[in-house]
Amino acid sequence: MVDFIVLINQLICKFNTSMGCLLEMIFPAIASRLFAILSSDAFPSGSGANTELCVQIFVKLIKDWCSNFSGEDKVPGFRRFIIEKFATECCLYSVLDKSFDFRDANTLVLFGEIVLAQKVMYEKFGDDFIIHFLSKGLPAVHCPRDLAEQYYQKLQQGHDIKTLKSFCQSLIENLRQHQNGSLVFR
Repeated sequence: MVDFIVLINQLICKFNTSMGCLLEMIFPAIASRLFAILSSDAFPSGSGANTELCVQIFVKLIKDWCSNFSGEDKVPGFRRFIIEKFATECCLYSVLDKSFDFRDANTLVLFGEIVLAQKVMYEKFGDDFIIHFLSKGLPAVHCPRDLAEQYYQKLQQGHDIKTLKSFCQSLIENLRQHQNGSLVFR
């Protein structure tokens, strides 16, 4: 799947808008397959378990396929998929799961990639991303309004990734305490 995505990315970069019709036909299948792969076993362990490579692929695709803010994207529907599915499912719900263990070094690397993805989404999508994340994602996990506002401020201020990662980790740990370990949205 990774090789296929790289090929699609190269074709889009080379042929640009002439790939539009083809991508409109195949993108829903690609996106649903990737989403199924990621959600079926979001955090595998053992050899070959490079889940942060998965997140890095999405970050690269966001950078390559999406224009800043509301400009025309190379892949129609990709921005909406990233904002509505990837941002909430991968960057929020998955890290709230009990299996996401901050004491594990590999998990911390993955978390760093997830935080970087949020920063890239904010830089590329601006209000489109943040409005959806603050109005749909965080309320779905019962995030207190003050914490949501702090998250927005940290993201907006352009803190270095280490500071943002530290804040996001404390936010996730706080949300886990509010939920007493049960995720009502799953």
